[in-house]
Amino acid sequence: MSPFLFIPLHAARYYRRCRLLCVALILGCVYRGQSQQIDPDLATLIQEEKAFAAKAEETDVPTAFLAYLDSAGVIFNGEGAVNGIAQYSKVPKHGKDLLKWYPIIGHVSQGGDMGFTSGPFQFLADRTQAAIGSGYFFSVWKKNVAGQFKVMLDGGVIHSGNATEAFQRDPEPQSNTAYAYILPIPKVNDSASQPWEAEDAFSAAAGKNADKAYKQYLAEEVVLLRSDRPLGKTRADALGTLAQQQIQSYQFIRSGEGISKAGDLAYCFGKAKAVKGDKTVEGFFTRVWQRRPEGWKIVAEQVSLFR
Repeated sequence: MSPFLFIPLHAARYYRRCRLLCVALILGCVYRGQSQQIDPDLATLIQEEKAFAAKAEETDVPTAFLAYLDSAGVIFNGEGAVNGIAQYSKVPKHGKDLLKWYPIIGHVSQGGDMGFTSGPFQFLADRTQAAIGSGYFFSVWKKNVAGQFKVMLDGGVIHSGNATEAFQRDPEPQSNTAYAYILPIPKVNDSASQPWEAEDAFSAAAGKNADKAYKQYLAEEVVLLRSDRPLGKTRADALGTLAQQQIQSYQFIRSGEGISKAGDLAYCFGKAKAVKGDKTVEGFFTRVWQRRPEGWKIVAEQVSLFR
């Protein structure tokens, strides 16, 4: 979860002496516990994201990022994608500012080596005072050679209105299964298939007609992030948000990418330009592709336009 903005289980309910009902209760508890299980790698990823946020509160923002960023991990500093370790090594520690966040969605690749998380954040210029900014973060994680998840890319979008709006709209999940929004899909045995062909085709289409391009490439379950808009969780929601923005075309300039070992999940990032009316606005993007039986589809995208 990045300050790229640089503004910088249940209690038992009833008891019965009836043996049959006791058995039913026990079985119910067992079922309930099983229903809250998720993929072990996803559970680990969510745990790491929460620990990352806790680290920021216990220490400070740069200390947390230096602990959780991969050595090749990137963040967006307002000008473009830069190495996160190098950037945060320059930031003074023990500051009064604070980023607070938690995940509401997570997804991992079939091999469990790569995934992404997203959720709301708040920015406090002084941790003893009220938040002055909010929005949604988006982070791509990958396991390193030691098998630990590290942040490969961190970004997000800003909400310019109520600084508590995102936390109010999307409270922290109470069920472990709530994070697994993007459902697993059957493994596709097509070793020749590469996501970058789909990325290039999508970018070319978006340069001509943005609405048409997204209608063709968005998955049914998708995480869509745009500034001052609710986090989109369905294709219909995403298309509604895109229609509201009234952007005719996009230009995406890819500067980096990565793909999972199984070849089922891939991400790319870079600069973005958008034409809206007679104006061109710029910013950056992150996009995640998933290989599905019907081909590569966009399952997550963050576009932040700020100048």
